[in-house]
Amino acid sequence: MHQSSNLETEVKFRIEKPSKLKESNIKIKEEPEIEDHSNDAGNKQDDHYKKRLSPIRYKLRSLLLPIIRYETEILYNLQSILRNPIFDFYFAWTANLASHTFYVLMLPPANWFGGSKLARDLVYVLGLGIYFTGFLKDYFCLPRPRSPPLHRITMSSYTTQEYGFPSSHSANATAVTLVVLTSIINLKESIEPFTYYSLIIGLSIYYISLIFGRLYCGMHGFLDIFVGSSVGILVFLFRYYLGKSWDDLLLGHGMTFGIFAIIGIFLYLIHIYSEPVDDCPCFDDSVAFVGVLIGLDMSHLIARSTKHFYNLNTFGDYYLIPFSIESGFLKIGLRFITGVTLVVIWKTISKPIIFTILPPIYKFIGVYLPRKNYISTAHTSQTYRNIRSTSISNDVSQIGNINNFIKGVSDRQKLDNVGPSSDIDYYEMIDYNRSNDSTNSSLDPEKYNFKSGVFKYRYDVEIIGRLIVYAGVSMTAIWGFYYVSNYLNI
Repeated sequence: MHQSSNLETEVKFRIEKPSKLKESNIKIKEEPEIEDHSNDAGNKQDDHYKKRLSPIRYKLRSLLLPIIRYETEILYNLQSILRNPIFDFYFAWTANLASHTFYVLMLPPANWFGGSKLARDLVYVLGLGIYFTGFLKDYFCLPRPRSPPLHRITMSSYTTQEYGFPSSHSANATAVTLVVLTSIINLKESIEPFTYYSLIIGLSIYYISLIFGRLYCGMHGFLDIFVGSSVGILVFLFRYYLGKSWDDLLLGHGMTFGIFAIIGIFLYLIHIYSEPVDDCPCFDDSVAFVGVLIGLDMSHLIARSTKHFYNLNTFGDYYLIPFSIESGFLKIGLRFITGVTLVVIWKTISKPIIFTILPPIYKFIGVYLPRKNYISTAHTSQTYRNIRSTSISNDVSQIGNINNFIKGVSDRQKLDNVGPSSDIDYYEMIDYNRSNDSTNSSLDPEKYNFKSGVFKYRYDVEIIGRLIVYAGVSMTAIWGFYYVSNYLNI
């Protein structure tokens, strides 16, 4: 089976994780030294990164890492002063308002209720924000602030598996806030002053809660927040000043040019995406959001070329699916239910179908899209059934998974963690204890077991498969909804 040496090595290493730290008499269980123990993104020994990163990447990481370390004590003091159950609950919950899944659930309705321009702007700034923050995370390979001493207050164990720098939550929150703020300002003359200022205040609370919450929850440091917010500002400025020119380039030169331009540009972004040296899900998220952008642009390219729900006289809202606010609450409710149902149906049926069809095609024509730590579908000896089941299971934790979102929201027992909330943090925890106890710094093996390899087993077919799945989400939310809503007369 063709795959990298990392994938061929099964690391058999059992570690028992403590329920709490001992202050001075902590002990470590002696084990054979193994180079790669777990998915500890950003937290391995320095040699791990020196050997695997290019000289420039390693140099930049080495320059930034001391800043990340220095911030830990400041964040710990902040937590020690401010922590209380009310803040824990509030900031853990509000963090969901900048999660990838939340945006996937909340963006499609704008298309169904007369806000296609707003939806397009938001999808673009979010898609580009996720891509560029993910690119930087995997490029620098920097960890989150240390835990301990920090508590990790989160409802999503998925986010703890990522590198820390920069903060994608901050990029999301900043870009969304700026897009919505400009929309509110444009409406100033047409709405009541009380409504206008209420919206501004509400948006400000949203933004401050999300940004400060990342510090309070121990998920990010000040540098993470600053760079993440800067990414959010840049993608907003791109969309605000160059959005129309970009849309005209991709969508205004006919179907043939548009299809090649859309697919070519976005596949190139995937091709140049930085390779991480630890198992981090940032690439998966970036691929998913690039897929959403491909589907959005394809949908609007078809609309513009065929003149379906495309009208230059709608003041920038060119891709306006027919909707009347006077249709009544019943039809409005039915539109929402219909749209959500269509997206859920697509997400449910598309993955098993796509990952059944693609592997034989890969093997037949010998497709090989080389990417480190991904297995060549065309050259593997594994059965189609195994490739299919592995590919589907690897997409379980991806954005838009409603079951995981609900599970994370309802699982209050995992809200507050100190120490390694997953095996990602384990060796970082060991390093922290050694630096604070020169006599015998270690861990009390008591409760938790870990067993993992360096990277998850992934096939290169999953990249194109994921692009198709998430492109289909956009096309279903636009064209699928257009035809079904017309048929149902809602």
